[in-house]
Amino acid sequence: MFKIAIIDDEKNVRIVIKKLLNILYSNCEIVAEAASIKEALTVIPEAKPDIVLLDIELEDGNGFSLLNQLPNLDFKLIFITAFNQYAIKAFKFNALDYVLKPIEPTELQNAVDKAQKSVYTENELKQLINNAENNKTTKIVINTTEKSHFIPITDIIYCKAEGSYSTVFTKGKSILASKNLKHFEELLEDQGFIRTHQSYLVNKSKIESLKNNTLILKDSTEIPISVRRKSEINVQLNS
Repeated sequence: MFKIAIIDDEKNVRIVIKKLLNILYSNCEIVAEAASIKEALTVIPEAKPDIVLLDIELEDGNGFSLLNQLPNLDFKLIFITAFNQYAIKAFKFNALDYVLKPIEPTELQNAVDKAQKSVYTENELKQLINNAENNKTTKIVINTTEKSHFIPITDIIYCKAEGSYSTVFTKGKSILASKNLKHFEELLEDQGFIRTHQSYLVNKSKIESLKNNTLILKDSTEIPISVRRKSEINVQLNS
């Protein structure tokens, strides 16, 4: 039996979440509810939930403020949010689970399933929360089938498609990530990365030169350029 706390200032939302969880899981127990930071600071330490479903905006502040006041973050965290797409990117960068309002059953189930499998330590979770709160994008979380890697974006040289997976290449290390190349393209499009080919995404700062239909990187790696992307890449490299 896993225990869940629901922290949301909308009573109707809490009711919907409880109903959905009871339908989706036979081994789930709702051990605490709260509508405010003040209430949550009492009920979370007492209930000791395995997972906390946390609204961003509460009656007396925001969810980040609550997390910063809790003595321990010894639970898995899922944000409940109505934030726009730009704020959502901060959560994606930091691999925090989130559910958008209005809540869809499949989204809630996917988030809870992922939270149950997550392996973040308390220190890692604090770092992720801090990054998301401040919309920092200096590091990205890369999940593999075995662990999570916290990698500075500036260390990434290029990413290569591997079917529904991707290999992320950094100096001296390659990581087989459990996300496709489109995922990384969407995250890194504003971070100086360019799609050169259906199978390659390259950090522009790592490019040394362009030769025919090939990019030469500073570490001498050669990256192919698709014919249809060549003119676009020339523009991006000269901008």
